[in-house]
Amino acid sequence: MSQILFPDVLINNIMENKSWFDLHYQQNYEAIYKFCFRFLNCHENALDITQETFIKFYERMNQSGTAIENPKAWLYKVSGNLCLNAINNKNRREIIKNSFEARTTETSTPESILIRDEKNALIRKIIGQLKPESRLLVMMYQDGLSYREMAEATGIPETSVGKTLWRIIEKISQTFKSESNE
Repeated sequence: MSQILFPDVLINNIMENKSWFDLHYQQNYEAIYKFCFRFLNCHENALDITQETFIKFYERMNQSGTAIENPKAWLYKVSGNLCLNAINNKNRREIIKNSFEARTTETSTPESILIRDEKNALIRKIIGQLKPESRLLVMMYQDGLSYREMAEATGIPETSVGKTLWRIIEKISQTFKSESNE
């Protein structure tokens, strides 16, 4: 039986890629999972999409001659697209309804809890009515991505990200004011 020998260059490249992948996996896994979970409000789907995102990341990383300039933005872009695909492949209304249900947190009085929950539910409802691409941008903003990272992840020119976000937030604000006064 003959033994297969791999060139040292190939072995070194594989080890460097594994270390690079491990670093970005450790730095970004939790954020990508939370991003997917907030979008889909389903633990299993969020885990699946997070895993698929990192598989695609690893595959892309190992393609010869292709570098990922900004891994964080790339991961958000891929996971966002996978979330959009999941919504398009399932009952859209059911996923949107579940993704913005009220979550309970502690506060001092029952009245303040009720008021806060009502406001949060209304905001989730308004965000749920946005186009999926606008929701992705808002969630990326909430996760603290830079305009550059959001631009790379969404395909929106970097110079337009701020204006686009402002318009979305203004729309949310106006809708909130009109619906909370009803």
